Amino acid sequence: MRIPLDWLNEYVPTELPVRKLAYVLTNVGLEVEAIEGADEAAHEAVVFDITVTPNRGDSLSVLGAARELAMTLRTKVVFRPPSVAESGPPAESLAKITLDDPKLCPRYSGRIVRGVKIAPSPEWAQRRLELCGLRPIDNVVDATNLAMLELGQPLHAFDYQLLGKAAGADIPEIIVRSAKAGERLVTIDGEERELTPEVLLIADPSGPIALAGIMGGSSTEIHEATTEVLLESAHFDPSTIRRGARALGMSTEASYRFERTVDPGGTVRALDRACELIAEFCGEAEIAVGVVDAYPDPYEEVEIELRPDRANALLGVKLSAAEMADYLRLLDLQVEAGEVLRVRVPTFRQDLRKEIDLVEEVARVHGYENIPEELPRTGAGVGGLASELVFERQVRGLMRGLGLSEAVTPSLEGAEGHNRLGLSEGDARRRAAVLSNWKTMDRSQLRTTLLTSLLDVVAHNRRHGVEEVGIFDVGRVYLPGAEGELPDQPQHLGLAATGVMTRGRWQVGRDLQSWDFYALKGIVESLLAAAARSEGEFAPVENPSLAPGRAAQVSVKGQVVGQLGEVSREVREAYDLPAPVFVAELDLDLLRNCAAEEAQYRPVSRYPAVTRDVAFLLERDVSAERAESIIREAAGDDLETLALFDAFEGEPVPEGQRNLAFSLSFRRSDKTLTDEEAEAAMERVRAALRQKLGARIRE
Repeated sequence: MRIPLDWLNEYVPTELPVRKLAYVLTNVGLEVEAIEGADEAAHEAVVFDITVTPNRGDSLSVLGAARELAMTLRTKVVFRPPSVAESGPPAESLAKITLDDPKLCPRYSGRIVRGVKIAPSPEWAQRRLELCGLRPIDNVVDATNLAMLELGQPLHAFDYQLLGKAAGADIPEIIVRSAKAGERLVTIDGEERELTPEVLLIADPSGPIALAGIMGGSSTEIHEATTEVLLESAHFDPSTIRRGARALGMSTEASYRFERTVDPGGTVRALDRACELIAEFCGEAEIAVGVVDAYPDPYEEVEIELRPDRANALLGVKLSAAEMADYLRLLDLQVEAGEVLRVRVPTFRQDLRKEIDLVEEVARVHGYENIPEELPRTGAGVGGLASELVFERQVRGLMRGLGLSEAVTPSLEGAEGHNRLGLSEGDARRRAAVLSNWKTMDRSQLRTTLLTSLLDVVAHNRRHGVEEVGIFDVGRVYLPGAEGELPDQPQHLGLAATGVMTRGRWQVGRDLQSWDFYALKGIVESLLAAAARSEGEFAPVENPSLAPGRAAQVSVKGQVVGQLGEVSREVREAYDLPAPVFVAELDLDLLRNCAAEEAQYRPVSRYPAVTRDVAFLLERDVSAERAESIIREAAGDDLETLALFDAFEGEPVPEGQRNLAFSLSFRRSDKTLTDEEAEAAMERVRAALRQKLGARIRE
């Protein structure tokens, strides 16, 4: 934006040197990128080229820059409201305005000027336009451009006689609406443009006559024979103008301002200023009485509360409430003083909506150079990882220590993975969040399980001749939440293993070298013991991805944290995996919450342990875990360890039953256990097994 310095001086008289003025403007946010002109002392023919941030559309004018300069110099803007001599019929009897969608065009104001004689504008006006980078056209168009540069409100002049009328109507009608597909318009630059529905139009009953907020059309432009003019001054939705300008590949002085928001309360003031200039340039022009103003839902001034203590805390200063109130009044804001300042924001400051916006304004007025540099005060301490990261690192270290390799898999996957896992149509994991801009089908949605990625890794290795795989992955999954809400994003641990686990150990049989259900279960148990400092609970579970009878649910302290098992034959076939594959998936967030806060220490007893065995028959459908819990409960506090060492079915065990054998180790910390005490504990165990499980104890 180019602003002649002598024009700025009309609003804020100052004798500051040019470069000092440039520094002052830059320091409050209006960056002066270049200074043009020779006579710096007299401020004549000097032009500031200023860059304005996108949120400060109110500064894209001489008046806007003057407000900022006056605030910095602690003075007032010299502003004379425009004066219009009206005569003739009321404007509302000469034109009609229809807003098709007030959200896209909240306000549209118009004035009618008659008796216009098109001619060149005065020399001073042409020179001022040229200094601002605009080409003089004629007295009417130049008046609208000068008003825009001065007040920041773009205007457009239509030849009143060329506007169309509705059937049976006596006056022309202006219609603000979205373009229809296939409509065309020849703009005043001579280009024919094909329009799309995202472009906002100014139309009359005959069709499009202008691109709203961008450029006028040639069918109604001002020409040498024009005698009557309808002046347009509107407020358009900024995003709508931005989309339309980009769709058409256009950028004009008007669109540049509308995209950054103009003052909805300033449309009539800009019309009055343009009419004042037209009357001055044309001499005999007659301005109709009043304004045709379509403004169905007027903007209200925003009221914001500012807490001085909060502002001081954020800025690191010690300003009183009265000082802050005075600062904000310099910005033309109305302030009601008190412990909390109540600030009323005028419509030209559309960027001020929250308390933090006012805090920034206080900082600008106070001066950034006056805010002391001070390091934040914090309690002394050393750096460290958050507890979540400490737990994650511990898990990764445990998995690597147990012989697994870490895999890093992508968070994006395709829906085909759910089909290969055999998930039912009602499974919540099928309701994955789908990307709106996905590039390939196999990376179109966020994963809801780690199993698809891990099985892809196993299959990839298999295709490349690697048959022994033991891997883990720690990553987020994205589980569907309520409608319209973001997915839940828990952190999961996934495990996958297949093939030989310990190759080349001659003392270990080949069947014991390969991965199986119990090997993976041992990995999970080791994790629970080390990371959660708790023993896990395992129970049978049905999972469409896992083989029946070889799948278990993992719980810690009654909280289900995941599942493990052997991949079903159907899933293996879907991934082309001939050998058995064993997988597990645990919710690390739940596991971390279940973990004991700190490890419990128990002194090592110096007294010997007493070991006893118990073997018994019971029904096949009674789990060994159920038997183990009953034994622990009956054995008492002296029980140190309990282990299942035998499970047998078949002859000579009766059909439908099986034989289980547990080894129990008892120990006391204060003395040596006697045989009688150990035997008493074993008798309680045998009695509990008989009574609660109907077990038959084998002698």
